[in-house]
Amino acid sequence: MINLSEFVRANKKVAIWAAFFALLFLVREVFGLVFLTFILAYIFNNAVVKLERHFRLKRYYWTVAVYLLFVSVVTSLMIMVMPRIITEAKDFFNKLPELMSAIRLYLDELAHKQPQMTPFLVSVKEAITLKNLLGLSNEGLVGLVIGFFNRISHFLTYFLLATLFSFLIVLDLPNLKSRVLALRQSRFKEVYDETADSVAQFAMVVGYTFQAQILIAIINTIFTALGLWLLGIQPIALLSSIVFFAGLIPVWGTFISSVPILLLAFNDGGMVLAGQTVIMIAFIHAVEAYILNPNIVSAVLKINPLLTLIILYLGHTLFGLWGVLLGVPVAVYVYRYIIMKPADDTPGMTAQVEKGKETDRPQQQ
Repeated sequence: MINLSEFVRANKKVAIWAAFFALLFLVREVFGLVFLTFILAYIFNNAVVKLERHFRLKRYYWTVAVYLLFVSVVTSLMIMVMPRIITEAKDFFNKLPELMSAIRLYLDELAHKQPQMTPFLVSVKEAITLKNLLGLSNEGLVGLVIGFFNRISHFLTYFLLATLFSFLIVLDLPNLKSRVLALRQSRFKEVYDETADSVAQFAMVVGYTFQAQILIAIINTIFTALGLWLLGIQPIALLSSIVFFAGLIPVWGTFISSVPILLLAFNDGGMVLAGQTVIMIAFIHAVEAYILNPNIVSAVLKINPLLTLIILYLGHTLFGLWGVLLGVPVAVYVYRYIIMKPADDTPGMTAQVEKGKETDRPQQQ
């Protein structure tokens, strides 16, 4: 008969990591809240640390000031922009079948003028349907719209809770670091020694990836909104929002955000305006590829675009939305910290905690 305690002692690493992933499985229902809390805490803690270095003011005051500014900006945007986005979204979804019909009609006219291209144009026409592009019929589109607006309050609740939790974490982070470090002297010493560095490195990769991606998405959104305004394409608020959220998905997000922009450009100004829009989108993403990515993301996350698409496809197939969002940082972490195992790389959790304690000590005195 197998002795369970002896089996666990003989397979400590397996048991510890099995317990860790079991814990993640148990919190799967609120994983979105946990993840958003982590991202906000990571970003705002970096901001507080930089402010603390450059200005002689206690961490507490900088934390309160940063979060007050963030809440003020978000609240202002919600009051001014959200009603407009909701109205524009309703109009867009109502016009979507009409937009698809206009494109198919244009393809019929083009096939009539260019008979030699008829087989190709027919195949394109058959592919451009709501069913093929979104996996929905017209009736399913109505249900999608209703479900989208019903879930807005749910997302807002998650966002508010994540903001509150991240504020409490950042505010008390030096004390939390000390508590975590104290686990080395507790009964969880073996668990800490086995998992601390790996979890900290993974958190650093994910946090850095999303911080960089959010910054790039914000810059892309501003440039796109300016381009839409110059070209006279409406609705700007809705399309800019799509660009921002799609911008959190590497490579694939470019195609996702470009489709509704090109549909509306074609509907408003035909092929001329659609061509100008393609040039505008290409220019913005050239700036992203050759200026923003090299300077913001740096060498740690440089990854071939084709490989990125493969990772995103596999992530979506296996894990859905979370596979799309976390596929690239997980792949980077596995390659750098598990496969390659560099000797000198991102400092582990223990080193970071010790560094944080040294930084906090003079301020506490």
